Amino acid sequence: MATTLPAGIVSLVGIILTIVIAWIIISIPIYLAGKIISGKHTTFGKAMLAAIIAPLITLFFFFLVTIGLAVFLGPFSLLVGGIIAILVLSYVYGSIFDTSLLGGFGIALLGTVITYVMAVVVVAIMSAVFGISTTPIFPGKGPPFY
Repeated sequence: MATTLPAGIVSLVGIILTIVIAWIIISIPIYLAGKIISGKHTTFGKAMLAAIIAPLITLFFFFLVTIGLAVFLGPFSLLVGGIIAILVLSYVYGSIFDTSLLGGFGIALLGTVITYVMAVVVVAIMSAVFGISTTPIFPGKGPPFY
């Protein structure tokens, strides 16, 4: 007698699996950037830790500073919050990868560039394999890529 799992369990497993796969993929550019900037101090485990911790702490400080200064600075508080968030992100990356504040900023910046390059390559491969001639990155003729 075959038993089936309830749909809720199956979708929960799918969500968890998707989150774990996305977490691993997001950790790759951080690992590569950390390896380039800090060298031997970088492990994939540190990159995975950074991929979880850095966005949470950065967003917390961004919202805390922006909301806290909104009364005094108005829309200018978004700029100040963004600058503080970048500094906090640099500090978190620097702490995790055993490098300076400038090294942490370099990891964040290089990780962003590597992520963008990876996205362009994936879109180019998908375009070639599936025949999609227009994407948000490569506009052109054909059906929209939505």
